[in-house]
Amino acid sequence: MLSNISRQIARNLNVQQKKLASKPFFQLERSFVPSKLGQGRFYAAPAFNAAHFEAKYAQKIKEIAKSEGLTVEELKQKIKDEAAKKLKAAQPKKVQPKVVAETTKKASAATIAAKSQLPYDSSAPTLDKLVKLELLEKETPENIAKIWNAGHANKDCITAAIPSDVYNKLYKRSQQYPMFVVPMPREEGVEFFFLQFSFHQVNFTSLLEYKTKGTEARPFLTLTHFTELEKSKGIVLMKGDINDDPRMLDTANAQFLAFALQQFYVTGNEDKLKLVEKFHKSPAEFDFQKLIKAVETLV
Repeated sequence: MLSNISRQIARNLNVQQKKLASKPFFQLERSFVPSKLGQGRFYAAPAFNAAHFEAKYAQKIKEIAKSEGLTVEELKQKIKDEAAKKLKAAQPKKVQPKVVAETTKKASAATIAAKSQLPYDSSAPTLDKLVKLELLEKETPENIAKIWNAGHANKDCITAAIPSDVYNKLYKRSQQYPMFVVPMPREEGVEFFFLQFSFHQVNFTSLLEYKTKGTEARPFLTLTHFTELEKSKGIVLMKGDINDDPRMLDTANAQFLAFALQQFYVTGNEDKLKLVEKFHKSPAEFDFQKLIKAVETLV
């Protein structure tokens, strides 16, 4: 099946290359911000709700500030500044049409290879290896989300707390549609990323990487979903790890990919989900111009 998808999408991209060259690519104009738990959306949260967190964990915050030689207010400002830098990085430079044509040409040459699947097993650690699960289970879902995001606020990763109904929909659709491609703007043009689900993980690699290395392609980003609290608390915790060997993405890039995933598979409009369906069911009719236009509406 993937072989057919590969060949047909390759032909489709070649046909559309000249059309894409005549149109300027879009520019991301807004940064991503964390959503509130229960709103049916989930994505990276580089900062946290400081007021609520401080009220319950004031002593812990003071200890962290003291260990860094800061006052509590200085620590809060430091976190805000770091978050602002990450979000600012999510605004790529505008790309010229000529550059887009060249990059799209590379994407065309780097379309999905005729391989069965990427060799990513669900080998992620369980949640109790990362946190004291028995302590989290005593908290409310809202507090768990704050603790989870705050605990990773200064780490080089992305996190989220996903409502169970949203994750269940994502997981169900991942079994129907385990692969997809997402275009992401770069300074040099646009780069297509290939994503693949593996149980409760999602791996992202560049389409070029997958074409050139096949089953040896590296995951640039791995999103791991921890379902231990799904039934008792109604949430699934997510952690996105960026590969450092070598590092090809920053946290803003990871945010973009995670946000695109949620939009195409769960929280976006019906047209976005139809693109995912068509990618699998009618690859010969898959329109990359519509895909790029759909990504433009994300922001």
